[in-house]
Amino acid sequence: MRKLKRQAARSAAKRPGQLVGTAPTPRINDEWQRWIAENLLLGSAVEPIATRLAELGAPAEVIAAELSAASTSPYYQAGNTVAARLAKRDWVLDSMARLAAMALPREVPVIDRPEPDAFLRDHYAASRPVVIRGLIDHWPARNWTLDRFETLRDIEIEVQTGRENDPDYEIRSDKHKTRMPLARLLDRLRSGEPSNDYYVTANNGGHNRLILSPLWDEIGDMPGFLDPATIRDGFFWMGPKGTITPFHHDLTNNFLVQIAGTKRVTLVPIWETQRMFNHLHCYSQWPGPDAFATLPDAQRPTTVTCDIHPGDTLFIPVGWWHHVEGLDTTIGMSFTNFVWDNDFHTSYQSYGAM
Repeated sequence: MRKLKRQAARSAAKRPGQLVGTAPTPRINDEWQRWIAENLLLGSAVEPIATRLAELGAPAEVIAAELSAASTSPYYQAGNTVAARLAKRDWVLDSMARLAAMALPREVPVIDRPEPDAFLRDHYAASRPVVIRGLIDHWPARNWTLDRFETLRDIEIEVQTGRENDPDYEIRSDKHKTRMPLARLLDRLRSGEPSNDYYVTANNGGHNRLILSPLWDEIGDMPGFLDPATIRDGFFWMGPKGTITPFHHDLTNNFLVQIAGTKRVTLVPIWETQRMFNHLHCYSQWPGPDAFATLPDAQRPTTVTCDIHPGDTLFIPVGWWHHVEGLDTTIGMSFTNFVWDNDFHTSYQSYGAM
């Protein structure tokens, strides 16, 4: 809770607009009134709020009137009841996190191909990540390299570009879609130069699923795990060493299949969401796992890590936060079409609300 208060205070410094309006009587503007209410509901004392408003030039009498109005408002009282319910939920999640941390390994376990029923019991239904070997050994695509794509070099592929100049490149992925000849992309990948500026990701799936369809026959099945009728609905990934997918969570369970190169994945359990600075939709303000190092134990998210190599399939449970770094030039696929219930997005209600 204390961390969230600091987060709200930092964002307030960037709020635009005139702080105090003059008509018909002096008052704090709507944006700052919201900031006052947000901080009060997050448990902040009145004094630091008043100090911040005074630093920004609000008169003392206006500050006193606004804080009195906010704290006595029936809307605030109702909001305080909701905040108390959320605090109770955070307590439940924190208790689960403390208990789970007693037995949670710091590295994702690696297993050989399990029986589907065992995977369902031990990982899918239990919300436990795992790296599985042997699931794609029979795929012709298992041998994909950049050379395999030379036969398609004249097609126009969609790529995420211009990422390094935008700290919110993942959130604003629609603004970074660019189409280029596949030949140009292959030439750049062959240079071996590390970069996070360009990357073919799942966000390019709509266009690339169609233009790469000649390769889809080389993607095999996963009997008992994925629905064979929708295996072509997978997402294609390809990028250079140095690509970063920042911390986020998905609204589905996922299989992340590594075909070429190696990726390092850092995961944070779904029950640690209150520590992940979740400021917007499914995204975190944490820049990466290194940022956790200096946090006090009570505020530090629990992490588990793994390196996924060619032939590996990483199961990422729904809601688990993950940060992915390309350690080499990489090619991969991801899938959500499991044979078990995977519809968690329908009940997701906070999109657009935070």
